Formats: sequence, C-alpha cells, structure tokens
Amino acid sequence: MKTVPPEGYVLVTGTSRGLGRALVDALCGAGVPVVSVSRQPGNASGRAEGPFQARTFSADITDTPTVDRELDRLFGEWGVPAMVVHNAGVLRYRGVQWEEPEESVRETLDVNITAPVLWVARIVPEMVKAGLGGQVFLSSTVGRDNRTGWGSYALSKWAIEALSANLSRELPEPLYSFTLNPGPVETEMRRKAYPGKDPANPRPPAVVARPMALFFRTLIERGGRKYNGSKLNLDAIEGGKV
Repeated sequence: MKTVPPEGYVLVTGTSRGLGRALVDALCGAGVPVVSVSRQPGNASGRAEGPFQARTFSADITDTPTVDRELDRLFGEWGVPAMVVHNAGVLRYRGVQWEEPEESVRETLDVNITAPVLWVARIVPEMVKAGLGGQVFLSSTVGRDNRTGWGSYALSKWAIEALSANLSRELPEPLYSFTLNPGPVETEMRRKAYPGKDPANPRPPAVVARPMALFFRTLIERGGRKYNGSKLNLDAIEGGKV
C-alpha cells in the first residue's frame, strides 16, 4: 500500500558523511521527510519525527540493478520524491589532466556524472507522471570557471552544469532543475583538495546545510519552477539575492 508523505519528501545521495549527512539532519530538523542514499550501511544520519521518519537505502549509486530495485520499493511505498539532491561525488586527483591515472578518471566520471544521468533517466519519467518534482545538482566553482589542476573532477562538474541546463529545457512545468554551489565546506574532500593551506575559509557542513534545507523546504511548499535552469550560489540565497 502506498503511503505518501503529504508534504513530499527529499531524496539525497551521498549521505554517509560530510555535507550529505549534515543535509539529512538539517532537512529532518526543518520537518522535511528524507530518504538518504548511502554506500555504507548505517552511516547515513536522520532524526525526523512524526509518521514519516527519515529512511535510508544502502547502494552504490553506480550500481544500476540495486538502485532500480530500491527505487521501485521506495516509489511503491512513498511515491515520487518532491526533490532529488544529487550530492554524491568523489575527488581522486589534483594535477594536470594528462597525468591523471585511468582508474581515477573512470571512477570520477562514473560517480560524478554518469550516475546522475542514469538517475535522471530513472526518476524524471515518474516525476512527469506525478506532475511534480525538482532535480538539484550540487556543483562547484571549478565547474563554472576555468581552473587548472583539477583533472576529471572539473570535467565532471562542467558536465553536471550541462546536464542540468539541458534537462531544464526539456522538463514540463512545474518540474525544474538547477545547480547549486554550496561554497567552501569543511569536509574530507576539501582537505584532500587543499592538503596545505586552504585559500578560503570553509564552513562546517552543519552550518552550510541549514540554509540549504530551509531553501529546499520553501521550494517543496511553493514550487521551484522559477529557478529552472539556474546556476545558484548558496551565499546569494543566504543574502536574499535569489
């Protein structure tokens, strides 16, 4: 029997740690039902109260058969998500493009762009049928400005920007798609990117996640079509410029 959270729910990938985990907590704290996708069983957070608790399914987002099975089960019980936040990502290499190992290139592109493309293909048709839903892709400055030394990670972020832009032109109303750059976040990935002195002042994941969660809740309540095709920055949202 299908029991759909009346206000809709958010599906978040990459929730075992860092910003993804903090975002699940922040959404739950804001009263938004969440489904978190984590590669590591039991590592996703979530403390929602009420009849629709946060729930988790464990899957490598590149494992299509497992993802399909879990999404079928989820859609059967909770219906279609009001929003999907594509947060999962990896950074395996910093350096010139031609010296990046093949294994690093393949993994980075598989996780950061191929998986989101396939998730869109799997979920968007259900959103179209339901007449609701948003696709949010977390991006980065290196996917919007030309930067040296970022290898396939930068390529994947440029590609995610293109995915969202193209998708936004194809989605019927009221569906929407946009990218969001959260700015510098104090995560393990950030420390790998800048093992020495960080040129910015990254903020803790929980601090970054709170305004994101409130913004997402507003979109679920009021709709997000006005942001379709946008390249958003969290600092602009916090500053009331969006």
